[in-house]
Amino acid sequence: MKSRIPAIAKKEFIHIIRDWRTLVMAFGLPLVMLILFGYAITFDIREIRLAVFDADRSSQSAKLLERFTSSGYFKIKAYTDSDRALGNFLDIGLAQIAMSVPKDYSKNISRNENVKIAVLVDGAESNSANIAAGYVTKILSDTTIEFAMDYVRSLGVSNPPPIPQIDLRCRYWYNDELRSQNYIIPGLIATIMMVMTAILTSLTIVKEREVGTLEQLISTPVRTYEIMIGKIIPYFIIGMIDSIMVALIGVLVMGVPFRGSVWLFLSGTALFAMAGLGIGLRISTAAQNQVVAMQMALLSSMLPSFLLSGFVFAIKNMPAWVQAITYIVPARYFLVVLRGIFLKDAVFSMLWLEFLFLGLLCAVMLITCIKSFKKKVG
Repeated sequence: MKSRIPAIAKKEFIHIIRDWRTLVMAFGLPLVMLILFGYAITFDIREIRLAVFDADRSSQSAKLLERFTSSGYFKIKAYTDSDRALGNFLDIGLAQIAMSVPKDYSKNISRNENVKIAVLVDGAESNSANIAAGYVTKILSDTTIEFAMDYVRSLGVSNPPPIPQIDLRCRYWYNDELRSQNYIIPGLIATIMMVMTAILTSLTIVKEREVGTLEQLISTPVRTYEIMIGKIIPYFIIGMIDSIMVALIGVLVMGVPFRGSVWLFLSGTALFAMAGLGIGLRISTAAQNQVVAMQMALLSSMLPSFLLSGFVFAIKNMPAWVQAITYIVPARYFLVVLRGIFLKDAVFSMLWLEFLFLGLLCAVMLITCIKSFKKKVG
């Protein structure tokens, strides 16, 4: 028996070509999302804004401040004449860290007495605050060691033994520059793919129901699975084109490395696209109008892909019951595949479990769509 799937797919292709809004959404929205999220989301900490009250105004205090500016992590944005004003700089957002150097700083150092330096950290952004506080602690610790060595020399010891330290030489694999974009772009590919496939297919059945052409389709001898498969073929092709386009921009424009197999990338993308298409198609068969379908698609695609996939927050840090939910989120597995292929040159033997789960989710979603769609009116 001749399959009617190509005819259904051709019909859907014609509809997409004639509807310029669908074309803009299919190819314009991924670019907008990539540019906005690719450059806006970053975990890099550079040029931390520093406000300073230097009550000592000595060569020793100037040397201390020079340590901060020469580190490459801090930029002094303001000097003030009182401790009280430091808090104002944090309040208005001019500074992320405020530091007060006491008036007797150099005098106490020359006497080998303790020195208290007050540091205020803006904790509104906890991640940035922790990193910035770590930089401050490291600089002050190095300064303390240097003063200790100078004191030992002042006692007449010409060649004092070095203070024992752990010489930590940390080498980063897979993302040696610790660039946020290398970590974020693969996650964006997964998010964009899920959003696009779910949104586009969520409008297919429900739109035909609204315009009244679904009854004509139902009255034909075409089978349910032929309708479902025929309708997702055009959007599957669009999803694959989008993923390749976003990956090329990420590699060629944003400088994200691609170390793995192209065929493995395309295979994982195909499975993930089918899972996203299944979600969108299931929404389309259940929703009564396009507005509801669009809202359901956004809630079931973008939010899980962002929050429950490990893209922004590590899954292992989530509560146990939330971790259990992530097992039904396709982006969780696709994200591992993408980062493995882009950054680690991973092979199939390293990713077979993720491919297995993606395949299972894909099969479950498509079977559910076929079973839930009834060839009848009402």
